Amino acid sequence: MRDFRLFWASNFLVSLIAGIIRFAFVWMAPEVSDSKFAAELLFFAVGIPGLLLSLPAGALSDRLDRRRLVIVTAVTGAGFLASTAAIIWTDLINLPVAMVMAFGVGSSVAIVTPALQAMVPQLVPRERLMSAVGVQNMGQSVAQIGGAVVSGASIQFLGLGGGFAVWCALMFLGAVLMWRVVLPPYERVDEGNGAKPSMWSDIKAGIGYTMGRDPLRSLILVGLFMGTGIGVYGALMPEIGREELGQGALATSILFAMLSVGMVTTSLILASRRQVNRRGLLFLGAFNCFGPGLVLIGLSNAYPLTVVIMIVWGMCGGVLMTSQRTLLQEYTEPHMMGRVMSLFALTFNGLLPISALYVALMRTQFGPGDSMAIMGALTAVGAVFIASRSQLRHM
Repeated sequence: MRDFRLFWASNFLVSLIAGIIRFAFVWMAPEVSDSKFAAELLFFAVGIPGLLLSLPAGALSDRLDRRRLVIVTAVTGAGFLASTAAIIWTDLINLPVAMVMAFGVGSSVAIVTPALQAMVPQLVPRERLMSAVGVQNMGQSVAQIGGAVVSGASIQFLGLGGGFAVWCALMFLGAVLMWRVVLPPYERVDEGNGAKPSMWSDIKAGIGYTMGRDPLRSLILVGLFMGTGIGVYGALMPEIGREELGQGALATSILFAMLSVGMVTTSLILASRRQVNRRGLLFLGAFNCFGPGLVLIGLSNAYPLTVVIMIVWGMCGGVLMTSQRTLLQEYTEPHMMGRVMSLFALTFNGLLPISALYVALMRTQFGPGDSMAIMGALTAVGAVFIASRSQLRHM
């Protein structure tokens, strides 16, 4: 399908930018400030839009043309990236300015995410939804994890300013590709008495719709555990590689690559299947592997063992994320799709600041490995509770 291929390429580039900026803005911290908190402040500035804007973005994607929303927002994000390059080249960059630019680009990513996820059911028939979600999830996983590698290589060869200029071009290309997509319309439903509801009313309606029914409620609750766990993993893994496993930057980055290999493997397997039975049970099985995986990664003190764990954990992650999004989209009406997917995005992108707070508190008492293992144990308990009460196991 031509339109899905164009959509996938645009989605890939936006996801790549998301991975790039999380590395790039933190990397520039010593260049813009002598403060020991500069890296944390820049990481916060990139991540906080996901917490603040995901729900309004979902409401917007149900009100507006999703394709146009993605195009306009991606062009705006490209403008922030170009401005950052210009500010670096003119030597006007400092910590407050860098935080504004980080917030601007992070906001662009946060706004387009619900719309991109809500567009998939418009582009493919229902019977091919899991395959389409698997392909999209594969691209997003590779892009976001590979974003750090692309970011580091760009900075190494082009400098910070040159890197931001190239990333501006990539973001703009994503907008151009989306402009060529022909997106079938969906039926919008009047949820009020004929008067156009406020944005806040739309958001409340979306929350009520999602949390008022299973399996949507259970899927979002699972996302809360997953989002926090992934945020903790991202924050602690470099430290675990260096302190617990005694490895350098390259060997530690390979661990991230192994996670990606596992996720891509199972995403491709699911994408190749026309029909997957007992999707709810498959999802809950993968979720019950998520917490123990964090525990094993945190407790492992051997690099080869950690590599194996990362591959297996990534394979479970590919099943988990693909089946979660498929179930969310199968059980959501089209006019609510953007708002439901915004809650899904909130559980991942919006929980980065909360994950950072958890890490800061735990690191006052425990090492990086133990801190991750404790988060894994808490997630495992939550998984058992949700599995015992959810209707998902019968779907």
